[in-house]
Amino acid sequence: MKLPNAAPKPAKSRKRAPKGLKRTTRMRQRNAKRQGSAFPEMRDAPYCSWVVATQRCVGLGLDFPRRIGLNDRPSPTPGFWRHVCWGDFTPAHVGKHRAQGVPDRGRVVNMCQALHDYYDNRRGECNQYLPEHLLENYAAGLALKCVESGGSGDPNP
Repeated sequence: MKLPNAAPKPAKSRKRAPKGLKRTTRMRQRNAKRQGSAFPEMRDAPYCSWVVATQRCVGLGLDFPRRIGLNDRPSPTPGFWRHVCWGDFTPAHVGKHRAQGVPDRGRVVNMCQALHDYYDNRRGECNQYLPEHLLENYAAGLALKCVESGGSGDPNP
């Protein structure tokens, strides 16, 4: 039985195999001219080491809704945990980060490793209990304190 208006099917065409990546060698992980940093003039290692050596963790003794570190204790407030520092102390950038071209001086506070991870991974939740504007004011105060104490930022003058 023939159907009206029947037409032959088009011939199947073979698809080409993908060519793959055009690059044959791996890209370099860092720029040798800048020694790996996109903004080397914004880095201030002596100031960051001064902040870590002279200041305590900004979250020490604060209450958070979840356990941040291994040493945190239950708070007198039901459902909260009192933060006790855990891990190395590291300079933490408040607001924008180094990758966005922000200078270290006036933007860095001291945090333990547990609080730093919590701040980076759950910033919205952390800012409810450790507000961003208070951290920015504290970081600006640290920069002023460093200048008043000699300006070098070196913890071992």
